[in-house]
Amino acid sequence: MTVVEGARFIEEIEAGLRAPGRNLAEHPLIDKINRRELTRDQLKGLMLQITIQTRDVVRWIGALYANCPVPAIRRTVFLNLLEEETGAFSNSKAHYELCADCASALGATAEELATAKPLPATQRTMLLGQINLRNRGWVVGFGNAMGFEYQSPLAFKRIADGLREHYGLDDDGVRFFDVHVTADEDHGNALAETLIKYATSEDLQRAARDAAWAFAECYHGMLSTYEAFA
Repeated sequence: MTVVEGARFIEEIEAGLRAPGRNLAEHPLIDKINRRELTRDQLKGLMLQITIQTRDVVRWIGALYANCPVPAIRRTVFLNLLEEETGAFSNSKAHYELCADCASALGATAEELATAKPLPATQRTMLLGQINLRNRGWVVGFGNAMGFEYQSPLAFKRIADGLREHYGLDDDGVRFFDVHVTADEDHGNALAETLIKYATSEDLQRAARDAAWAFAECYHGMLSTYEAFA
């Protein structure tokens, strides 16, 4: 293999993210929500799983910040972490708290939020995030992030619309999804630009590409955890 020209490198990642099992916007969950085929218990169970993963990932974003030697890039990671932990730019609150609000709107109790345990698919998503963001270098960490943040605006908009229309959730109940529609559009573009600039060797391109695809597969699997809550 040879180093791929920047724009084509991003196109390769994008093409892989559209593959079955990675394409979050085409996950069967979304059509089921929009056909009102899922019970509230199934959706509640799913949101508890996403809350666990969302609460966990901020630690590894912090590790990504510590590992990045480029001041301008490190600042963007810090601002992303600030939004995740406090909702500073969306004028909301911590993203895992927004996720918990969605679970609560679907019937989760405070005890369920406090005691929920990750299912295997959620555990895999958390572990891969830890490995890629903490242990494989910051460029690979950006590849991992692209596997989710490049896709989430479209996928999460469709989920938010379906939860509003078919399950009666209000704006507070779906704010977790709404904030990702706007925030991750900017993040996705910034991730692509950074990978073009800094993934400049065959090994880095391969590792970043594989990280994006692998994390998308894991997150896709986590979105299927509603099946455990029949």
